[in-house]
Amino acid sequence: MNVEFDLVRAYFEENGFWVRVHEISSESGKKKSIFPFFEIFNSATPVDTQNESFRIFTGDLSKFSSAIVSLIGWKDTGFSADMLTNDARVMKFFRNQIEAHKSVWSGKEISFLLEEKQFFLVLPAVPKSEKKAKELFDSLKGNNIRGVLTMSSVLENLLRKSSENPKCAGNPSFHLLRLLKVYGLATEPQLDIFKT
Repeated sequence: MNVEFDLVRAYFEENGFWVRVHEISSESGKKKSIFPFFEIFNSATPVDTQNESFRIFTGDLSKFSSAIVSLIGWKDTGFSADMLTNDARVMKFFRNQIEAHKSVWSGKEISFLLEEKQFFLVLPAVPKSEKKAKELFDSLKGNNIRGVLTMSSVLENLLRKSSENPKCAGNPSFHLLRLLKVYGLATEPQLDIFKT
């Protein structure tokens, strides 16, 4: 089970999208990798509108009718918690990930999926430095990526929705978030500013 995969799927479903999952396998040397992609559709938005920013937040989702989304997560990538505070290590990580994913992102299988759709990534983090973030975004744009979401945005949105949506009782990811919230181990970020 890949928890991040389940969280990203739940995120798009909770924000009004139909989600279809595709897997593309790739071999580099002796290593065979599986790259999951989400094909998302929102029938409430008939036509995509141009997003001003490369970084996407939940409020921007209403601008998209369909897209292909890929996840670069913590599992199987070597991303670690100490990278969250080290822009140089984050940039090195993404340079390696971009190199590893390039052949998949430009392959025949994904180009068929991408016909008339935008391509987004969900990333574990982006560099804190504006200069490094711009460098990363420029590199991703050069590989036909049209925007990025961060896992923290996904989690914040799901955490907010975890207690208000009883229909998600069967989703283990939502159940875990609900438990963390009930036991006070997780709070909604905007409420933290009022604590003394």
